[in-house]
Amino acid sequence: MTRRYWYVAAVVIAAGASLIAGRYSRDGSLGANDSGVQGAAGAYARSEGNARFHLPSSADKVSMVARIASNAAPSREPAIMVRLNIKKGWHVNANPASLRFLIPTTVKSEINHKAVRLDISYPPGRDSHVKLDGKSILVYDDNTILRADMPASTLAQLRSAGSLSLVVTVQSCSNKGICLPPAQLRSTIAAHF
Repeated sequence: MTRRYWYVAAVVIAAGASLIAGRYSRDGSLGANDSGVQGAAGAYARSEGNARFHLPSSADKVSMVARIASNAAPSREPAIMVRLNIKKGWHVNANPASLRFLIPTTVKSEINHKAVRLDISYPPGRDSHVKLDGKSILVYDDNTILRADMPASTLAQLRSAGSLSLVVTVQSCSNKGICLPPAQLRSTIAAHF
């Protein structure tokens, strides 16, 4: 098989594993882990002897650090900076994703369980040197920074509520082309500005 077919097969397997994990997590036999990762990323099953099975996910290879950064220009509002920490030998899909079936890295936010708007600046991806359908796959590496500017309405809600929840969706793939099921990384940011 060519590298292209291995990459496509890995993505299909990762998506299937994610769907299977979602099915089991709904029936109560699985639960979220303690790290705040949701869905397939946090699926654990108990078996005899309290041994735990962990379904591999992108959260095993990627974490994030999010903070509010004050802007140097007084006319601009503070922004949220999200740094992706990606293990050596791995990457995540850029946004926009290079092909429709790839899962892009995305940032979403909520205040009091209601979606709020952020103006997100996704950086250009790096060429991974993997080509599918004649198209280069663009990715993000370790220490990639995603910037999210807050419109005035979101900033006012954040000041009123005191915190904002971020959800960063990632799908990690090894530099050899093996992809894991996507994960949602979660963080709460307090309004300290």
